[in-house]
Amino acid sequence: MKITMEMSKDAYEVAKKVYSGQLTRTQGKIEINKATGMNEGSAQAFITIFLAMMNGEVYKRAFNNDTNTFLLGSIRQDYGEASFRNALNAVQKHIDYYSTLGKGNLTGLQAIVNRMR
Repeated sequence: MKITMEMSKDAYEVAKKVYSGQLTRTQGKIEINKATGMNEGSAQAFITIFLAMMNGEVYKRAFNNDTNTFLLGSIRQDYGEASFRNALNAVQKHIDYYSTLGKGNLTGLQAIVNRMR
């Protein structure tokens, strides 16, 4: 199933609740699934990626560039510059990780990071 921007926007609101401790990861993935129809595996990945971005940590799963752009912009707007820098660092770590897999490079995502820096 393709993850639409509408799904991503709704999932982001739930992921923020997980980040703030209002929901557990399990509760969050179930809520995302019920609210958007996103499968629970993708919902879990969405939460994991959002939390990794907030903490500046590498993540292994990927979303489309529109979702990544939305997440970076939303983190900047909702959490400020320090969290935005963490998110950019996490995305860069993801790009670097992906390049070691022998599946090519994430040139589109790298362009987004370069532009937003």
